[in-house]
Amino acid sequence: MLLLSGCAYQVKISDPKQMAHMSQQAQDSIKSFKYYRFPLINLNDKQKLMAREQWHAYENWMLEDMHKRFEFTTKDTSIANVKVAIIQPKHIQPGNENTIGFHLHGGGFMMGTPYERAAMLMANEYGYPIFSVDYSLSPEVKYPVAINESLEVYKALTRQFPDKKIVSSSISAGGQILQSMLLKAQSENLRMPDANVLFTPALDLNFAGNDSYYFNDGRDVIALKNSADKLFKNLYLPEDVNVNDPLVSPVFADYKGNFPPTILSTGTRDLFLSISVRTFWKLKEGGINTELLVGEGGWHAYQYYPGIPEAIAVRKAVYQFLDKHLKSL
Repeated sequence: MLLLSGCAYQVKISDPKQMAHMSQQAQDSIKSFKYYRFPLINLNDKQKLMAREQWHAYENWMLEDMHKRFEFTTKDTSIANVKVAIIQPKHIQPGNENTIGFHLHGGGFMMGTPYERAAMLMANEYGYPIFSVDYSLSPEVKYPVAINESLEVYKALTRQFPDKKIVSSSISAGGQILQSMLLKAQSENLRMPDANVLFTPALDLNFAGNDSYYFNDGRDVIALKNSADKLFKNLYLPEDVNVNDPLVSPVFADYKGNFPPTILSTGTRDLFLSISVRTFWKLKEGGINTELLVGEGGWHAYQYYPGIPEAIAVRKAVYQFLDKHLKSL
């Protein structure tokens, strides 16, 4: 983010020995990262939109890079009056001929595109088409618009593909939108996905009270204690919203019944580590089939780096989870 370059800080490495069991690729990435602490004053709308444009330019680069790595096609369409990108791999993995994906991208609720690397990697590595939702961003809209838009797309897909297996997936802020959407879908007695994937999900928008919110501040590649309220949370949530409402912070939900088997992935440097751990236990207590993957040295959204061994291992474990819950149906 060029407009924030004066606020950039190196990610903390207190002792090189703490990286002894990380791959060289992961170490090099950590050393190259800078995170951004925003000024005490609030960013104006122009600066916020500039940050969005710069992030979207980076995602365009990622799209080009993915096309160099994989042969796949993309198609922009509209479902339930919401923009959706269809990511179609060249080869469908045997056994996935009857499977589709439903994906919600990250970006702090105020940036990001449906052509996100997490979705493109899953589509091409696991070999199934993904419908990635281009939900409305903040500050133009507030909670719960993105959740409601995503739910309408999901409903339309279940009607269009009644016999297809469905994998729901998300990363970061997309996790809040997805998990809240699934809770709404369950309350409406809709058909649920057959498996659910949450990469480093933002499932507690209260933030305070999470251990990793404190000890990973400055160790992760984003500075949550400083930036989340200034840039992401305040843009997304209306002033009078209850952040402990389970549809706002799904970590507080009571999971039960036919909520889909869910795998969560986080890392020891992830600011959302505690949120993932707490959500895992809530799912476990509700009798939901769930797994928690914690990567050594993993930072926020490290799972979508194509060449880092730790990220490759995480995605492989996710695909094994999907095999377990899809191939038996």
